[in-house]
Amino acid sequence: MKTFAACALAVLLASGTALAKDGISLSLSSDDSRTQFGDRHDVRHARATIATRDRAVVLLLLDDVVAMQLSDKAMNELDAEKKKKDTSFLEDLIVAGVKLAVGKSIEYPIEHIHVLDYSNGALRVIGADNKPVFTELKVNGTDVLRDFSPADVARFASAFRAAKAARR
Repeated sequence: MKTFAACALAVLLASGTALAKDGISLSLSSDDSRTQFGDRHDVRHARATIATRDRAVVLLLLDDVVAMQLSDKAMNELDAEKKKKDTSFLEDLIVAGVKLAVGKSIEYPIEHIHVLDYSNGALRVIGADNKPVFTELKVNGTDVLRDFSPADVARFASAFRAAKAARR
């Protein structure tokens, strides 16, 4: 991975540990340097979206990228957990930093995706080097790639193919 992405990944993984005490844990691994962190997206601006069965993560089809991010529901749960606790200034500062880190999206350029489908019980995204874009993606111990319904992935994949064809 590029140095920036590797550093950002390290921050996100460290953030996942801090979030675990508030009920959300994260882990992510990608060996593809085209995988980048981006701004959080408004789902209303996406061409297509699907959510995991537990509604913790959303997959978005945008103009140039496919992005994955924590859902508004998950972000609101972070806020609710913080409000329940009587925390110190330092804890508030740490939680704010963690929220900033998890308030991002993970993006991959559409032009470099060769396959996006549902295979062997999981969402499969194959990148430019014919390798999986994500080798691990978990939220609260749930394998995110296995938590999308086959019907939702089929609908999303159809929208993805149409978007990719329109770019040619």
